[in-house]
Amino acid sequence: MTPEEQARFDALERRVAELERRLGPVHEMPPVAPPQPPPPLRVPPRVVPAPPPPSLLFETPAPPDVPGVALESRVGVNWISRIAVVTVGLALAFFFEYAFENHWITESTRVLIGLAFAAVALVLGERFWRAGQAAYGQSLAAAGIAFLYLSFWAAFALYHLVPEPAAFVLMLLTTAAAGVLALRYASQAVAVLGLAGGFATPLLLHGAGAAWFVLGYALLLDAGAVWVAHARRWRWPEALACAGTVVLYLSSGPPRPLFAFFIAAYFALFAAATEILVFQAVELLAGTALVLIWLPGASGAAGALLLAIAGMVVADRRGWPSAVAGSFAGFWLAYDVWFSSGTFHSAATGFALLLPAFLLYLGWALRRAPLGILDLILLALGAWFFFQAGYDLLSLSYASFEGLFAVATATFEGVFASRLWRRDPRGSVLAAGVAWVLLVLAVPLQFTGYRITMAWALEAAAICWIGARLHERRAYPAALAVFALVVCRLMALDSLMYSNPAEYLAIFNQRFLTFFIAAASMGAAAWWIRSGRAAQICYVAGHAVLLWGLLLEAVGWAARTAAPRNFHSVASTAVSVVAAAYAVLLVSGGTAWKHSGSRLLGMGLIGLVVLKLYLYDVWLLAAFYRMAAFAILGVLLLVVSYVYSRRARA
Repeated sequence: MTPEEQARFDALERRVAELERRLGPVHEMPPVAPPQPPPPLRVPPRVVPAPPPPSLLFETPAPPDVPGVALESRVGVNWISRIAVVTVGLALAFFFEYAFENHWITESTRVLIGLAFAAVALVLGERFWRAGQAAYGQSLAAAGIAFLYLSFWAAFALYHLVPEPAAFVLMLLTTAAAGVLALRYASQAVAVLGLAGGFATPLLLHGAGAAWFVLGYALLLDAGAVWVAHARRWRWPEALACAGTVVLYLSSGPPRPLFAFFIAAYFALFAAATEILVFQAVELLAGTALVLIWLPGASGAAGALLLAIAGMVVADRRGWPSAVAGSFAGFWLAYDVWFSSGTFHSAATGFALLLPAFLLYLGWALRRAPLGILDLILLALGAWFFFQAGYDLLSLSYASFEGLFAVATATFEGVFASRLWRRDPRGSVLAAGVAWVLLVLAVPLQFTGYRITMAWALEAAAICWIGARLHERRAYPAALAVFALVVCRLMALDSLMYSNPAEYLAIFNQRFLTFFIAAASMGAAAWWIRSGRAAQICYVAGHAVLLWGLLLEAVGWAARTAAPRNFHSVASTAVSVVAAAYAVLLVSGGTAWKHSGSRLLGMGLIGLVVLKLYLYDVWLLAAFYRMAAFAILGVLLLVVSYVYSRRARA
């Protein structure tokens, strides 16, 4: 042990001794006895409290203390009892019919028998429910409600024992009783039965009054259905109320301006529904109903736009983003019904409806970003519906502005894409793609002939410039697709522009201008893209298009200057000379600017010219033209060789 380690050890010894002195003497711990088992627990006897007596109103019995109900029990208790109720109800209806045909008993007695059956079913239902057999009690209560409906309907429609107002009041009271029993027994089946009977009452009583009374009655039933759905978290009452309202509305006769009040009331009421699908159904139908009220005027379409705005507000307040789909579909369905009514619509009126709707959904998407899949679908569909509707309006009297309208729509989408870029790149790319498609469509709508090709080429170059500025490489495939359209038009239409060579001057003509603009656009796109396969495709395609245009000019020059018997020889020689000269320029330019792609492209073109010369020209050209072709090509090859020799020395 070193002296330093010995000193450190002595210091630790002194500190331990000082601590022991301060703490006092250390006593040994006594041995720990082994643990004894705890005494047995004395469990007091279990006291089971007596069940509380059922309340007389709206009391739901406690569910049995079981983890779940077996499938056999559900079928035996619930479904079989419900089927039994339907069967017995049909039996009573058949009894009424059979007794009526055979004159067994008087009409009053038949109705009283039905009412007696109803009373017995309701009393037994209450007793079984109090005894704990809830499902069976609910089924008997439903049977009693059905018997009441059948009895009151038979008293009016079959036997004419009571007037129509009295029958309506009795069936209305039956509907109210069904609602009370549904809440008391917590039975959705009884609630649905009561609603179905309530909505069927005006139909069974042949209208039961004026249209405003029937629609108001439907509104009252809807309010009850929505309240019950909120109170019990039931799904079916609201859906049944929506369907019943549609049936009563359609049965109320031709639409009148008064109906608009009820449509707005239905919309506001179902905006508080618990089920989003029910509200979406109302959104889809309400706007069309307003349009049908005021056809051929535009007031209904304006009302549909207001309902669409209200639907978006409800969707935002209630946290239902998918409800916007119902608002979207409702407006466009209403607009289509209005526009397809067969009357003339002014463009100003149409765009006064279309433009706010289009901007409304763009604003919603911008507020919602980042967007979900449904938002993206609505974004794409909204632009297409707006463009299609606007195109249809302009085609009536302003067909010359269709292309400008496509450009304006694309501008809206482009501005929206730029605003959305930082918040949702995926949605921004989609909007930019929509703008690109609209620009492509705008060209043939606004222009004709070769101008379409030039506009498409410039548009594709602009897309590449935008993609390069935004560092978005996904724009390049879109530009390549437009360039493909350009090549197709050059091949199918523009290259065949002149059937007679005497119709145009060399170089200074529309065809070469089209080829030159297309080639320049491809070259500019390659310059902006800089690197990658897309840049290579644009660069090679630009040179190919420019050479193609020059070769067409060479053939045209031959057709104008050569005798008919020498045309093929002159044209073939001119093609070889122009192609070889272009290859020399490529090699020289590639050498001067140290661009290997140009040099390789020039060498490949020279190879093609040599193959043509030795495989075609040498056999088919006349002697003079064969000599001239070989001489000129030889000189050009010497120039290329000289360029490469200088490059090698450098």
